[in-house]
Amino acid sequence: MTLHRRGALGAALATLGAAATARAATWTPTRPIRLVVSSAPAASLDTLARVLAPALTARLGQTVLVENQGGGNGLLAMQSVARAEPDGHTILVTGDAIVLAELAAPNAGFTVRGSFTPVTQAVRAAQILATHPGSGVRDIEGYLAAVRARPGRLNVGLPAWGGIAHVVHELLSQATGGLPVEYVTYRGGGPATSDLLARHLDALVITLPAITEQVRQGAIVPLAVTTGARDAALPDVPTLAETVAPGFDVESWQGLLVPKGVPAPVVAALHEAIAAALRSAAVEDRLTGLGFAVVAEGPEVFARRTEESTHRFAGVIRAAGIRQAGG
Repeated sequence: MTLHRRGALGAALATLGAAATARAATWTPTRPIRLVVSSAPAASLDTLARVLAPALTARLGQTVLVENQGGGNGLLAMQSVARAEPDGHTILVTGDAIVLAELAAPNAGFTVRGSFTPVTQAVRAAQILATHPGSGVRDIEGYLAAVRARPGRLNVGLPAWGGIAHVVHELLSQATGGLPVEYVTYRGGGPATSDLLARHLDALVITLPAITEQVRQGAIVPLAVTTGARDAALPDVPTLAETVAPGFDVESWQGLLVPKGVPAPVVAALHEAIAAALRSAAVEDRLTGLGFAVVAEGPEVFARRTEESTHRFAGVIRAAGIRQAGG
């Protein structure tokens, strides 16, 4: 092929690519869009959705509504969106929970790969282990000592059974020789946080942005974060890796997916709007201030992330015997 013909072919391909991008950008919704959140209100997922909604409304020209469906550890939301019309007007806001649900609930009624199309991995964040001021525990070493002094008697709150917080505590237990506790599970981080504040729980594992403000106010005592490095939102809180579990590094992610079958140009347009909203100063400042790291990665990167999470957590789910009903 001559240089002239190669150049012509390259130009033609570039034109086709530009045309495809233009078609993606011209799609607009024809009615309000539903952000279906797989948690109760006041959880970190809910925060993400409610920060995003007004920015998306401005970009898409249609009202973006937030709808919480926290039942069944988020399974109800996942099942509902999997069955929704694949036209881009129904979007699932979820996190690692969707991968963990498929692993822990054999009758979940969906598969991540077969039932959904990833749109945008929005954010990532640390998980955090925390307690209340009346517990007498001030650091992670004190927590381990308290658990071992009262094996099976300390109650630890989890936003969901089989969710990322559950997996994190099981990994910590494996790394420290066993931590026998009584798990108390909730329909999201909001109710779990309320019970910790009311001192009905001895400790809580939760996504860091869900309790950042309460930690800053002194209402909750942070013990350690799960990421390899400290979090900029709470820089005084140590990591598990630097204290009791060398090498420990687990972060959670949250993102937006649509039902399988949504046309590619619609997915592209949605990602474009979501990524622009996430990178806008008002949205990014709010999210990073709470402890989220904005990612704004597209469908292909997000799909790889879900696959990586499946491979990483499958063994933990099996070893811990974590099972949940399919709803």
